[in-house]
Amino acid sequence: MEPSFQAATLRIEDGVAEFVHANPASRNAMSMALRNDYARMLDIVAADESVRVVLLRGSGGSFCAGGDLNEMASRMQDPAHSTPVSTRRRLGQATPWLRRLLELDALVIAEVDGAAAGAGFSLALHADLVLASSRARFCMSFPRIGAVPDFGAHYLLPRIAGLSAARGIILTGRTVGAPEALALGIAHAIHAPQELADAARALAAQVCRGPADALAMSKRMLNQSFDTDYASLANQEALSQAVAMSAAYHRAAVERFVGKQAQVYDWDRDGAATGIGGAPAG
Repeated sequence: MEPSFQAATLRIEDGVAEFVHANPASRNAMSMALRNDYARMLDIVAADESVRVVLLRGSGGSFCAGGDLNEMASRMQDPAHSTPVSTRRRLGQATPWLRRLLELDALVIAEVDGAAAGAGFSLALHADLVLASSRARFCMSFPRIGAVPDFGAHYLLPRIAGLSAARGIILTGRTVGAPEALALGIAHAIHAPQELADAARALAAQVCRGPADALAMSKRMLNQSFDTDYASLANQEALSQAVAMSAAYHRAAVERFVGKQAQVYDWDRDGAATGIGGAPAG
């Protein structure tokens, strides 16, 4: 039976989970319904060991326009739901699923077409790889409404783009276009809007050919790298390598190398369609 969601859809096939924000009328705003859908989607994906990649996509030419201002306005009319305590609790409810998204063993790929604003920008920062369309726009729009960036923005953006760039983006609330996002490392490739979904699926298929456990362990260590000292991370590398080199994938790869056979996972050979590591596509 297909899982039901309020503001999104989920499709799982061939190791790839495609999660689509499905409320284009609101430009896929980060409503409470969409937040609940994310939590449910992560329950499903985490329980399915076949899932190697999660694709995040918006419908109707927008990734996610940020917090739902209509919901904000409604809360302001109700004193019980507009207190500092209620706001803190509401945001605190999002932290567990955001952290789960960041720490998934599966690789997370965000397809950003159109606006990734406010919480939508923060959400995209949780992805391991971001593919942007040529019309993508990233904006920490919180200052425009007198708010503070949330959904992990202050943690993730400086680590990805650098502290100076993060200051300029967060404190001004200015819009970052696709070329600048690529230069800052926020996006990893740019594609024409009509080619974005196919490029993301090609990227997902490429990742699915790689060593699942090794990639998951590298992802985990990269997420911890800014908060871990050298010796501790070197120890994690050694322990992870011990696991990776005992896996069947490693044994088969070594045998292929010795036998002068092509490797299954070779980005230089097969990754051109993704735009990762080469000239921008589109």
